[in-house]
Amino acid sequence: MFILLAEEKIYKGIPASNGISFGKAYLYTRKQIKINFEKLDDKDIKDEIEEFKKAVEYSRKELLKIYNIAVEKIGEKNSKIFEAQLEILNDSIFFEKVISRIRYEKRAASFVFNDEIDKLGQILLAADDDYMKERFADINDVKNRVVRNMKREKLVSKIAENMIVIAHELTPGDTILFSRRKVMGYCTDTGGFTSHAAIISRALRIPAVVGMKIISSSIKDGEDIIIDGFEGLVISNPSEETIEKYENKIRLVREQEEKLLGIKNLPAITIDGKFIEVNLNIDFDEELKFIEEYENSGVGLYRTEHMFIEKGSFPSEEEQIEKYNTISKLAYPRSVTIRTFDIGGDKILPSSEKEDNPFLGWRGIRISLDRKDIFKEQLRAMLISSKNKNVKIMLPMISSLEEVRKANEIFNETKLELDKEGIEYDPKIKPGIMIETPAACILADELAKESAFFSLGTNDLIQYTLAVDRGNEMVADMYSEFHPAVLRLIKLAVDAAHRNNIKISICGEMASQPINSILLVGLGIDELSVNPSSYAEIIDFIRNIKYSDAKELVEKILNLSTVKEVSELVNSFYESEIKPYL
Repeated sequence: MFILLAEEKIYKGIPASNGISFGKAYLYTRKQIKINFEKLDDKDIKDEIEEFKKAVEYSRKELLKIYNIAVEKIGEKNSKIFEAQLEILNDSIFFEKVISRIRYEKRAASFVFNDEIDKLGQILLAADDDYMKERFADINDVKNRVVRNMKREKLVSKIAENMIVIAHELTPGDTILFSRRKVMGYCTDTGGFTSHAAIISRALRIPAVVGMKIISSSIKDGEDIIIDGFEGLVISNPSEETIEKYENKIRLVREQEEKLLGIKNLPAITIDGKFIEVNLNIDFDEELKFIEEYENSGVGLYRTEHMFIEKGSFPSEEEQIEKYNTISKLAYPRSVTIRTFDIGGDKILPSSEKEDNPFLGWRGIRISLDRKDIFKEQLRAMLISSKNKNVKIMLPMISSLEEVRKANEIFNETKLELDKEGIEYDPKIKPGIMIETPAACILADELAKESAFFSLGTNDLIQYTLAVDRGNEMVADMYSEFHPAVLRLIKLAVDAAHRNNIKISICGEMASQPINSILLVGLGIDELSVNPSSYAEIIDFIRNIKYSDAKELVEKILNLSTVKEVSELVNSFYESEIKPYL
């Protein structure tokens, strides 16, 4: 029971792992690692190198222990971050460079190692991609671990069970080790949805809120708090009214979870019999388990660029074949849509050639067509993995018919090469395209004639249509899927697809918001590809929609002129026609 002593305060961050917990705050702070900037005497260099080697070996043993705990708790697939950290400690070329610098520059090992790791870190921090930036924390963890072990400092963390951890930053190792003390939640100043601490929190099913900026300096140790991983909120010193509200919310969440358990494997069929295919967006290995959990779901979007981002370079043909085969077999006989690399030129160009606006520059299909060698290698891997006849290939960022024709030409060349080599693949496979630019919507009729299917990428479509960067706080409120221009462009693409007898799906964030199912069903979308956390709720929503009513609603909406008008009409329909039956 909470004792009400201080004023209630609410802090907002990024929801990283769903769930709600009540508990006391455990303020986790790290001792600042001290670097020795002094030059070494000649007589001390040999001992310094030996101490450095011992620290690296001890760090390796520490990480191996954490890796084994992680495998036991969250499985081998979710524990790969620790393998990656171990690879850094096993990189003989990197460590020879460090030792060489200690010897010839007569510098302390802590200084040289810190400097070399920071060089790697700066490359990651310079990237425009949040996922790349968040890898900085992973290599920083390796650096701090080795330097701490050189100084023989123990990382002491005495924490009682059932606490909510508050920290400036949590490493993957912290996240795993704290879970052994049955922590109730994680809240950090730094990090994003794709940070490894966030990924591990989701695998552990522990509520987490990240990117809170000032939470570690705002919450006191032992303070009563509530963490809401659904909304990205942390509430300190909650009032009796707030406590009661969250107790009710926990009860409702449990009831909803029990209900959705019985719904998740039902078909998504509207009240009046319209079937909507619902599939999964898959980014990370931790999400592959959902392919098996949801019996009716295939993969509507597998983003291959995360293989590039994890590795820091393009994966080999063999590595790609292994990955695509794994997903194809897991989903069989359900379909798997694999998108070719959708990365910006900022991740390939040297820093001296960075683009001013990578979102409007060299990215997606533009890179693939310019780097034909990389594109063909990826197409080969996809074709070789298509033997189960459940693989679809999708091309991103299409804005012209010329791009589709060039891509199809390279695709056909690749098939001929495989034929000559006697390598088996699905002979009926043909690429589909993403519709994520206004140009593609306007040209949809022409594009449909030369594509196997369409998939709407609404994140970019909204951004390009409204000239709004949703990551820019100054204009983020202007970013809306309810904008009439966006809805009319979607309708253009849907109608063109159906006129040309191809299917159209949607794989952007818009599809993962349950209330948007009303609009998407009414617009005539054939398939929704959604985040795993939204899957069962989307099924439930669709099963409570009448297709004829949704179509009628959309006809009215397409004649509206403002976001406010659209939003009010959708919400009114939800309140009267759907909410009472959920």
